[in-house]
Amino acid sequence: MRTMLRTCVLMVACVSATCAVAQQPRPPGNDPFSQGKFEEAEQSFRAALEKNPGDARALAGLARAALFDDKVDEAINLADKALAISPGDPVATRTRMIALERKAAFGPDTFNFTLDRPVAIKFDQIDPLPVVSVTIGTRQAKFLLDTGGPNVTVTRALAEELGLPLTDGPMGTFAGGRQARTQRTLIPEFALGSLKISNVPAGVLELGGMPVDGIIGSGLLMHFLSTIDYCNGELILAPRADSATFQQQASATGANVGRMWLMGDHFILTRARFNDAPEGIFMVDTGFAGGGLLGTREALEEAGIEIDASKVVTGIGGGGAVQGIPFVASATWGNLTRDNITGRYNLGGGQFGIFPFRMNGMLSHQFFRTSRLTFDFETMRMVTQECI
Repeated sequence: MRTMLRTCVLMVACVSATCAVAQQPRPPGNDPFSQGKFEEAEQSFRAALEKNPGDARALAGLARAALFDDKVDEAINLADKALAISPGDPVATRTRMIALERKAAFGPDTFNFTLDRPVAIKFDQIDPLPVVSVTIGTRQAKFLLDTGGPNVTVTRALAEELGLPLTDGPMGTFAGGRQARTQRTLIPEFALGSLKISNVPAGVLELGGMPVDGIIGSGLLMHFLSTIDYCNGELILAPRADSATFQQQASATGANVGRMWLMGDHFILTRARFNDAPEGIFMVDTGFAGGGLLGTREALEEAGIEIDASKVVTGIGGGGAVQGIPFVASATWGNLTRDNITGRYNLGGGQFGIFPFRMNGMLSHQFFRTSRLTFDFETMRMVTQECI
């Protein structure tokens, strides 16, 4: 498994119908949102609304800001107000569509489980990517952990073996901007250790020859206070209600805590930087086997990182073969700095072109490898604690 997985670039996937929100070209100009300055954009929309409470553009912008903070009901309410003033407003329309999809993911018909205390699921392996054992029915299967993926993804072979019903899904956008047709299914019961989850929506996709049966993505992890514990080699799923206690403990122990945003149905974003360059928006995608960074040309040039066009390598992503150029750099998130991290610049601009704002790159496996990485979707905070 180690040899094959080392060739995998990452499993970034935009496979939801609402991914249309991400597939708009980044608008021209220097407005805060298009430059990835989300807090500044929100402040400007609030100021505009104070001057004109009927400003549909400001209402739509605040709806999108609420959605990025995973305040789903607030996002729907603001989007409805914007659409009442300006029917068909594109930002309000897309924001409302995604907010409704996220709300449905926490509805009574999907992801049904009971959890009153944390559950720890041991990794079968940590490198080149964490793999855990899951049980579907009576079938034990091996799944990668990849925060760049949505919900759960299963291979077509596993879906057919289990007799899962298949329906056609949208085109997915993956590493290197490659696209592939997806399918969907519903898993009756998905067990992680003692935790049993019923009615789990899943994508069905060929995984480029990787010797695993599927992927666990952020769409599942967001139902929990989720920790990828690289130190002890385990995935810890705790009730989201444990958030306040966890944050108090993180503060008391001096853990590295930073803001995160959630775009679309599963893209986790945060603010970080390469070398000594200014901070920018990075995706948190733990599925880059053999590396820890991905960068856009713009961000790499800003950080003084040279890419050698004569050193093209080929990897595998969800959409097939991906060509890229390796580099080595330092990266900083909050007070966590990693030096000499292997990165890659994907030729053709990669998948970052689907975002409607400037993206600097991605933080992945090697960057977090000596940490406990926690995603707290209640507070929209990401936390790292160093291995001792």
